[in-house]
Amino acid sequence: METLQPSPLKLRAEDPIPGVRVQNGEEWAQIQLRLRQGETLTPLLPLGADAGLVWIPKNGCSSLKRTWLQLQGTPAAQLTADIHQAVLPSTHWLRPAELSAIAEHCALVAIWRDPIDRYVSACRSHLIELTSGRIHAKLQANSQGKPQAYEQALAFHQQLFAEQGVRSFDDNIDPVEAMNAVALQLPAWIQCHIDWSHHTIPQVSYLGGDPRPYATVLGMEQIDWLLQQWGQSAGIQLDTSPQHVSQDLEQADPWRRLHRDQLSPEAIAALHRFYAADWTFLELAQQLLGGVAEAAPHGAQP
Repeated sequence: METLQPSPLKLRAEDPIPGVRVQNGEEWAQIQLRLRQGETLTPLLPLGADAGLVWIPKNGCSSLKRTWLQLQGTPAAQLTADIHQAVLPSTHWLRPAELSAIAEHCALVAIWRDPIDRYVSACRSHLIELTSGRIHAKLQANSQGKPQAYEQALAFHQQLFAEQGVRSFDDNIDPVEAMNAVALQLPAWIQCHIDWSHHTIPQVSYLGGDPRPYATVLGMEQIDWLLQQWGQSAGIQLDTSPQHVSQDLEQADPWRRLHRDQLSPEAIAALHRFYAADWTFLELAQQLLGGVAEAAPHGAQP
């Protein structure tokens, strides 16, 4: 007996954009949990009626979101607020079939980043969150001053850490040591820390494994060019100054001084294995989209 295959999703150009929408922190946490559990959800920000930006954490998303808000007419004075929170209500989280259907009427652009560079960037800005002091502070904040809620959250995390075979880091640990240790146990840490996970799960968790829905896939070094194109098309002067750059914070914060060349050969090998699907996506994009080869940083291939 022949098995009937589901029909592909079809949308008209005038149809509303599908996808899950997020309005508050609890709903955002649910998106992160779904991503952490292996689901593919692509975050789309509309660019007019026939284009869209797919943003990926640590792939220049702060600059991209800041520019997107300006294109929507957000006053400069409001751009100092949490831009990530500001764009969440406008983001459409698309399942793979929805992404393909949208691509029939919408030119999608995304940024691909060398996965190891992306991991190190995540370490510079978020690795400190895996220290004991930061974890306990977060549990206390989430418990809102309720001792019983804190004890329950602490017990849950202690059990989770034990199941995954990891332990939080001492507050005084050498950041280089922590970065290498996490690289060797990255899948376990992704399961243990929700805010860490959405910065370090593979890019294909957001992009999907098939580059065909995309009109353009660019490298990190092409972001400035992309923002200039947007500004010219909109006829407005955009503020594209980099935000939260680690170089500006290195002197006061040793966690911000982490660099790729501080990774051990064992850590590099572990990251190549973990992020293999991201390099596969780039190879397919180069073959199918053309002109994407220059988006790959030198040495990106494992």
